Amino acid sequence: MFCSHCERSYIIKNGIVHFIDLQELEGLNQRFARFYNRFSRFETIFDWLSFLPMGGERKARTEILHRLELNNGRVLEVSIGSGANLPYLFESPKVGDIYGLDISAAQLTNCHRLVTTRGWPVDLFLGKAEELPFKSDSFDSVFHIGGINFFSEKKKAIDEMIRVARPGTKIVIADESEQVARNVARLLRLSRSTRDNKVDTSVPVHLVPETMKEVLVDGIWKMHGRYHGYCLEFRKPG
Repeated sequence: MFCSHCERSYIIKNGIVHFIDLQELEGLNQRFARFYNRFSRFETIFDWLSFLPMGGERKARTEILHRLELNNGRVLEVSIGSGANLPYLFESPKVGDIYGLDISAAQLTNCHRLVTTRGWPVDLFLGKAEELPFKSDSFDSVFHIGGINFFSEKKKAIDEMIRVARPGTKIVIADESEQVARNVARLLRLSRSTRDNKVDTSVPVHLVPETMKEVLVDGIWKMHGRYHGYCLEFRKPG
């Protein structure tokens, strides 16, 4: 595929447009891309076990997805992974065209297999959240679930989500709570790909530009009286 804007060619492999190469990545992005490439085969069972104490995966995921304002427009999921949110998105009669981006080629391969089997209209892209390969003001709904704790440049990723969202769009970002994320980070440091890597696990509300409207942070994934995740949402001025 040739991009006339940047005058570069990109390969399409197994239905996935490749905007990056693993060797081009640096820092957290490179380390976690390698980790997710190895982890992809276990993701389904890991997610099932993780969400089981919180009432199950459906409850945990729809708690966030119900916050999206779907209006049959274009939807972007940043860090789509293996497509675990797609079954619940396609339950809505208001879902439109879906675009999914991830930094892990292995997870996107799993996702492509899923959407092909189900016959879902989803376009997939291998790329960085900090450099979204889309035009400004392109999407009617933008969301991210799980992973921003491990982004190399959280501020840049949030700015990019804002850039590609159309004016008036609600943007939804969710991840593990600070305590859960610290536990995950300690676990991941046991692997060579993440050893000696420091991870900022705070809620990135301070990285949301002051110009954004309706900024809200909620606790999610409640278990034993404690929230194990957060949901940050805000609206791009329109």
